[in-house]
Amino acid sequence: MRRSRAACSVAHLRRADGVQAGALVICAPRDEVRAESAAAVRDLRASYRAVFWILVACAGLLPGWAYRHAMNPDGISYIELAWASVHQGVHALVNGYWSPLYPFLLSVFFRIFHPVPRAEFTAVHFFNVALLFLSAAGFESFLGELIRARRASGGNHTGNAAISAGTMRLAGCLLFVWAARFWPGTTTVSPDVLVAAAVFFATGLLLRIRAGRAHSWHMALLGGILGLGYLAKTAMFPLAFVFLLAAFAEMKSAGLRVKVALARTALAGVVFAGIAVPYVAALSAQKGRVTFGDAGRIAYAEYVDGATKLVHWHGEAGTGTPAHPTRQISSDPAVYEFAAPIGGSYPPWYDPSYWYEGVRAPFLPSRQGRALLRSAGQYFKLFSRTGALWVALALLAVARRSLRWGGFAAGTWWGMAPAIAALAMYALVLVETRYVAPFCVVLLVWLIAKLRISDRATRLDALCIRLALVVTPALALAFGLERDASAALHERPDAEWIAAQELNRAGLVNGARVGYIGTGLDAYWAHLAGARIVAEIPEAEVARYIAAAEAKKREVWQCFASSGAQAVVTRNTAAANAADGWQPIAGTPYFVLKLPAERP
Repeated sequence: MRRSRAACSVAHLRRADGVQAGALVICAPRDEVRAESAAAVRDLRASYRAVFWILVACAGLLPGWAYRHAMNPDGISYIELAWASVHQGVHALVNGYWSPLYPFLLSVFFRIFHPVPRAEFTAVHFFNVALLFLSAAGFESFLGELIRARRASGGNHTGNAAISAGTMRLAGCLLFVWAARFWPGTTTVSPDVLVAAAVFFATGLLLRIRAGRAHSWHMALLGGILGLGYLAKTAMFPLAFVFLLAAFAEMKSAGLRVKVALARTALAGVVFAGIAVPYVAALSAQKGRVTFGDAGRIAYAEYVDGATKLVHWHGEAGTGTPAHPTRQISSDPAVYEFAAPIGGSYPPWYDPSYWYEGVRAPFLPSRQGRALLRSAGQYFKLFSRTGALWVALALLAVARRSLRWGGFAAGTWWGMAPAIAALAMYALVLVETRYVAPFCVVLLVWLIAKLRISDRATRLDALCIRLALVVTPALALAFGLERDASAALHERPDAEWIAAQELNRAGLVNGARVGYIGTGLDAYWAHLAGARIVAEIPEAEVARYIAAAEAKKREVWQCFASSGAQAVVTRNTAAANAADGWQPIAGTPYFVLKLPAERP
């Protein structure tokens, strides 16, 4: 009769006086030991997950509440596009600059919850918290696939061992929450958190393909994720082709025949095209030319070729001829009018692609070189933002003799190719932390997976490695969350809402036209008041207005009135002279000047 294998342990027996009296060998079936070990691993993994999701909730909810009245210029445009979709239909989301998925989801949220204007910004911040949970789910999927890929690559090598799966899971989760808090920022209203979710899910699928555990429906899912990623942000359109190329390479590495790999890649491409092409067609029809989005071309012209940034481009620096720029109605100081045909509370930012129609973005090696140097500096600042990564690198340097690089990476290079391509793509134009954060997280977690610890490592080295991977980001994160909690406990006046209410009381209600002294990108009161800024003196020209004679100022007021403005608003104290009729808006940094109606 065949015996079942058993796992044995030795229990030492001692007398009452402490002297060892013998030993007892305890044997248990190996299947029971394995079951107990698997149960312990599951319990530990569940604990990691619970800690992770609690931290994600804190990283989203605390700043979401603390800065619930905060807003950013992009956020106003997305909010107004969402409301336009609610009232006019989804065709209102066809915009050459802003991608449609985020405002579409926001419009669904508005239809369900109907937030009042007073609570609108707060509601949007908590909507973003829900998207943060989606991104966290994508990261968890990616991390799980990375751990499986490392385990399948061969475990330990002679003389060194991989970072334990538990340590890697904890370090990865802390890095994700830390990055979400300090890099893209959980208070910025933008689709970047949606892009992060797409990147994590898609990269996880690449690792699954490499392991040979992907089927045709996984490839269809990859195409769908890439299509939605493009609808979330234009930059994902070129990156989608890098993902598809990486998927093909990973299938070949997994041993699939070339024909099968090509067929599955084509399936992913067809699904991607099925999502992307209808929007590309609608956008191209609107613009009268083939385009998948103008954001990249405009950004290249602005940040590399020297075109006027953000608003009021008039063909400077040889960057083309504007088809319909904002209209200059006065000089010295310059006053620009933009009442029609674009809507929104601040039309130049509601659809920048309209005002930048005709812009050219030529490749000039000298300017491209300067852009790359600037991007290198931005990457350096990104990693220096909280100092946590420098502390971690210093600790790893102390233990460098005990660290090795494993052979695990050899099978995952193609999985990391899209992240590397994204960092290179943004380096050509503009690097912002919220753009590159998910790609940096993917690469950093991958580097952690490559680390191995020598069996000859000292206790100090092992301690430094654990501090670098776990304790350092945990302390940095704790500092950030403590600051958020402190901000949440101290109520701050909502100056934008107060200004909006006072302007409504002054008769500037739904659809009222106003002028602005300063650049209206941060004039969020206009949206809350239901007003429209139709003319402005840009920030660079405000000093000229302040230095102008009284007669010249009155000419400027007449220019504002000719654009249909009923009043002029500013937050520049020097420009708001009480003798000229300016009135402070109590509780805010703003001033208002009522204009007489223009006579025909």
